[in-house]
Amino acid sequence: MRTKKLGAVLTSLTITLGAAAVLATGPAQAAGTVATTAKLTMNQQTTVKGQYGDAIGYLEATVADPLGGLVYTGSAVLQRRLPGRSWADVKTDPDTTDGVRFDSYGSHAKGNVRYRFHYLGGTDPDTSTTYDPSYSNVVTVITLWNFKDTSACPHGRCHISGHLIPRTARHKITVQVKHGSWQRYRVVRTTSRGAYRIGVTGSRSGTKYRMIIARTRSITATSKRYRVIRVTARNAGGAISPR
Repeated sequence: MRTKKLGAVLTSLTITLGAAAVLATGPAQAAGTVATTAKLTMNQQTTVKGQYGDAIGYLEATVADPLGGLVYTGSAVLQRRLPGRSWADVKTDPDTTDGVRFDSYGSHAKGNVRYRFHYLGGTDPDTSTTYDPSYSNVVTVITLWNFKDTSACPHGRCHISGHLIPRTARHKITVQVKHGSWQRYRVVRTTSRGAYRIGVTGSRSGTKYRMIIARTRSITATSKRYRVIRVTARNAGGAISPR
């Protein structure tokens, strides 16, 4: 009897230990996935500023493992967020074996925007290592007004003038003059073709003016300074220069 009972106890212990061994393999399998860190920059910066339509650089994306090694497997999606909008997918790299690439997307300033990318994860066919999905940091693009400046002083009568790029009708432009502090000089609105013209006067030492183009949702308020000099001579003239 004692021999049978001892055998039963040993059998029970064997089953229990076997179950424990099976349960212990669970965490080891879960450890097969590797965390990732996605990084996005433009010209190695996370905030870039440029005038509307100008080239501002290329989006540079990488995915790394916890040791800093670059990950070359899986796929990624570039996302864009416009002012007042939600994140939206705009470009996909279905195969990141040569690195994450979004070509020239976003390389020109077309309005205020934020970018990030979603690394969707993947499994390396050579090592069978599975990499977890991750989101990158955000890159912010600040877009300023661009404009063709035609300011001049024909026959000594100076004006600040030009047209906005992109052309925007009835847009507010404030001109300030500096007399100790900046003071409002005149407020105008652009024509239907986005043009503007404001007459200004100068002085022998030079009078400082500042033009401020009001913001919109997609373009940041932009300013430019001028210095207007009055030339006193037989043929009175003038000169205007950016400052």
